[in-house]
Amino acid sequence: MNGRERITAALNRQPVDRLPTMPILHSGLPPIFGVPLGDFYTSAQTMSDVIVRGYGAFGYDGVQLSLGVTGEAEALGACVEQPPDGAPILRSHLLPDLTDDGALAALRNHVQTHPPYRNGRMPLFFDAVAQTVDTIGDEAFVLAIMRGPLLAASQLCGVEPLLMAMITDPEAVTRVLAFTTQLALDLGLWLLSSGAHGLILGEATCSPNFISPRHYRRLVLRHHTALVAGLRQAGWQHVGLHVCGNVTPILDDLAATGVTFIDVDYQVPTATAIDAVGDRLALRGNLDPSSVFRFGSPDEVGRQTRDLAATIAARAQTHRIGWVLSSGCDIPPGTPAENITAFVQAAGEPVP
Repeated sequence: MNGRERITAALNRQPVDRLPTMPILHSGLPPIFGVPLGDFYTSAQTMSDVIVRGYGAFGYDGVQLSLGVTGEAEALGACVEQPPDGAPILRSHLLPDLTDDGALAALRNHVQTHPPYRNGRMPLFFDAVAQTVDTIGDEAFVLAIMRGPLLAASQLCGVEPLLMAMITDPEAVTRVLAFTTQLALDLGLWLLSSGAHGLILGEATCSPNFISPRHYRRLVLRHHTALVAGLRQAGWQHVGLHVCGNVTPILDDLAATGVTFIDVDYQVPTATAIDAVGDRLALRGNLDPSSVFRFGSPDEVGRQTRDLAATIAARAQTHRIGWVLSSGCDIPPGTPAENITAFVQAAGEPVP
């Protein structure tokens, strides 16, 4: 099996020759190769070259590309600052008042005349994904990430106003989420022709660390279900959800959205995730990107990876598991190259 075949089989919960590897590694790569993050986020060629170089240097099975959390807001006209060596920074909110239906209507009209896939860095992202697919897509799985409805809404409205409105004016939140759900669907359909093998929706603000499971079920779940259905109907074979933190209380809800896989952060015990949803869909995770990858030693990374693989193997005796070895969340800039190497090497070792 090559990497693409291995990850595809795991996502379909079919037999693999070994557990596949696809760390959540995009902004953590440029510093390893001496590339400023400002260059990475402003050039499709540079973004693709760095992702391809990381694949060649470390030998994991799949790669993930990200434009950063500000991508959708910028494409709609928000002011975004690009530091020379940092991630893009959002400097304005287009919907600071969620109750302003006029502003929301104006934004809907703006989308009709200024399609977001033509604006901001969206064309850059499409080209970076397509170039990566052209270069390594026959042998490696290429995963693209876009923002889901709630995270996109937080970039339009501000995180705190959005979370407060869930309590004070849930109807206003529902109207904004209807807009961002359609936005995510439109962008997902547009990105399909890039050739990426999978699409994952980033939804950090859906975490129980941000909102209660009750609010997720009441306000967000139906939007996720409709969005995933639309993406899969359009032709995406593999659609995932990435929600940070301890998602144990909403694992069953995430699985019910119709996604083919869920990212599992390090706060969720591996066995718990498998027992909850492992017979219904695939999972990816779940090493700590900070204490293990960023600040751990190669020996610690190797030990943690082997322990994770052993837990998965033990559960595979009673579950039909599809698991992709990875970090639980983004591996940050400053992570030593030796730790990525240790992860991939340990993943390739036979499980005792």
